[in-house]
Amino acid sequence: MASSEEVAWGMYAKLSERDRQAVDAWRSLGNDLVTSLLNSDVLSRERPRRMPADDVADWSRRRLGTDADLILQKTAEHEAAHAVVARGLGVRVVEVVVSEDGRDGHTVYEQASREATAAIAAAADVWINEFRAVVFPNGEQSGCRDDVRVLVRNTAGDHEVHDARRRARLILAERRDEVLELAQQLARTRNWNRG
Repeated sequence: MASSEEVAWGMYAKLSERDRQAVDAWRSLGNDLVTSLLNSDVLSRERPRRMPADDVADWSRRRLGTDADLILQKTAEHEAAHAVVARGLGVRVVEVVVSEDGRDGHTVYEQASREATAAIAAAADVWINEFRAVVFPNGEQSGCRDDVRVLVRNTAGDHEVHDARRRARLILAERRDEVLELAQQLARTRNWNRG
């Protein structure tokens, strides 16, 4: 029997891009997926979909500040997603770093199984393009090339890529606050290490 979270993700996957954006708008405000599906009215054919603000992407940008702040926040959330999925899979995270200019970073973790490594590599793309698409409407575009290489190297075809993304998605859904808290710390201090 599927959990409510799995059912919700199945429903979300079947939505149009516009409906996903409406759901993501609610999720970007800290709501879980089930609540966001219900609040956005995408499941109702009788009522128009509702966004929590007239233009959530602009609202999010105003809240974050300058373009440099937005770039830093995106990088911090990218690296935090890798770290949180690693921890969720029981992989020890050694260090998470964001560069001084906020444009890139890296997450160092202990050696993991191929499946865990693939899920960790998929985490940032899943986080930015699915959980935070309203805040970062341009997403990862083609994804971080290093992450894509790691994902491809540790999978054998589309089914395993899909499975890695699914595993990352489930962990990120359960640990959304943890990602945002670590990202906030990274944006402030530029690093986290297990010391």
